[in-house]
Amino acid sequence: MNQPTDVNIVQEQLWEIGNLLSNAMKTLAQSSDAQTAQVLRDLTQAASTLNKVKSSTSKQFKRHESQFDALVRIGSTINSSLGLKRVLSEVMDRLVALMRAERGFLMLREEDGRLEVHVARGLDHVDLDEDQFAVSKTVINRVVETGNLVLTTNAQEDPRFEAQFSVAAYHLLSILCVPLKIKDSLIGVIYVDNRAYTGVFQQENIELISAFANQAAIAIHNAQLFDELQASKDELEIAYQATLEGWVRALDLRDKETEGHTRRVTALTQTLARGMGLKENEIMHVTRGALLHDIGKMAIPDGILLKPGKLTDDERTLIQKHPLYAYEMLSPIKFLHPALDIPYCHHEKWDGTGYPRGLKGEEIPFAARIFAVVDVWDALVSDRPYRKGIQPAEVKKSIHELSGTHFDPRIVEAFLSLDDLSSILRRLKPA
Repeated sequence: MNQPTDVNIVQEQLWEIGNLLSNAMKTLAQSSDAQTAQVLRDLTQAASTLNKVKSSTSKQFKRHESQFDALVRIGSTINSSLGLKRVLSEVMDRLVALMRAERGFLMLREEDGRLEVHVARGLDHVDLDEDQFAVSKTVINRVVETGNLVLTTNAQEDPRFEAQFSVAAYHLLSILCVPLKIKDSLIGVIYVDNRAYTGVFQQENIELISAFANQAAIAIHNAQLFDELQASKDELEIAYQATLEGWVRALDLRDKETEGHTRRVTALTQTLARGMGLKENEIMHVTRGALLHDIGKMAIPDGILLKPGKLTDDERTLIQKHPLYAYEMLSPIKFLHPALDIPYCHHEKWDGTGYPRGLKGEEIPFAARIFAVVDVWDALVSDRPYRKGIQPAEVKKSIHELSGTHFDPRIVEAFLSLDDLSSILRRLKPA
């Protein structure tokens, strides 16, 4: 952070010296003394030299500022959560710009030990194809074997490469190849070159490039870990989802009367939730909750759950415990905590007469209020062994009448405004 201040101080001091010289020259110019004239000539030469120093210093400051900026940006990349592909592109583009290289590539070591090109870039950041990127494998192998960078200002005259056909054939002049290491373990290499100019890369740049490579290696390693973690998370979520769907299939197989109900209400709940402005990450939890809404019925004996006749009061009380059973089954699973609202609370009513806790109004979780409307809709319009489904128009009328008692009025309004509910239902029914 002190660099810009130091630069300003030096520049101000140079300007002050220039002003002092200019004032002295103006004073001496008023004298016609021969000795004074010689001093004036010397001061004029000094002023000219000072201007050259100022110009050279300005260029060096700009170059160091660019280098400093590149290191800062790589440091920022290290602390970001960018995926590997973006980090590799960022590292490659920064190095090409920093070293004024014509082209460059970045190789990473694969699990089998091979080095594979992941990014190949030209000066204008355009990706290069394999035919455009023939390089000296000797240089790369030297870096891999020794773990040290290779820098040459003119490969055509460098005795280290005089026997290398590729250096001569590809007309390589300035070459820089840097190892990427994590705790002394090589994870890859960065290579840049210039076929048009010698002296593009200087020995004085070695410390800078080493610092850049160290930061780049950390950024790449972090990105690899991030990608691996994301991949593991994705695999775990797929496994979780498959488990949930397996539970639902088991419940459907057990209770043939409601087969397909879960699939229909899940899809319709998603539609209604989106219509009410829920975000996709919220809808993911709503979806899981809808899939598992009746999972507590797994704890209800077959003799009661599948009883063809009228239930006794005790049997009905037992069935009304299925939301509690669902909560007890699912709450130990941290992954499902955000999805518990529907299995636990979808039988609560807006006026507080529902079960299992008698929640009222907005005490009932929003997802459960959405699902309650959909659940009743599907139960009434769907065929059952003991009755035909009720006509959608009649069900709409019933739901409207239950607004403010059974259901949240705002959700009823949104539900009844959905386009053609009957056609949505037909699309969801099994063929």
